[in-house]
Amino acid sequence: MRFLGLHWPVWGALCLVVAAIYLVVWPQPKDPAVLQAMPLWRFVVLRWFHGGLWLLLALSCFVRGVPQLGGVALANPLAIAAGLMYAVFIVATVQGR
Repeated sequence: MRFLGLHWPVWGALCLVVAAIYLVVWPQPKDPAVLQAMPLWRFVVLRWFHGGLWLLLALSCFVRGVPQLGGVALANPLAIAAGLMYAVFIVATVQGR
């Protein structure tokens, strides 16, 4: 199966590359005092959700083409969970500004 001409495992690998970048680089405030005053939930969301959602998208891409792993029945909920994580990430980012 393909999406935009690329096989799903290729998309999964690209998602893993993006996840690796966001797990190292994250939107932290320039002022350390702001980071210290930040609520724990917002810190966790800003630090881990963006990289985590790309990991979920990668997993969705990898299982989508393999019926033995759940196929579309598992891939779609994983992609929806990634979308929900992204929504929470955006809310936390906007609230923190």
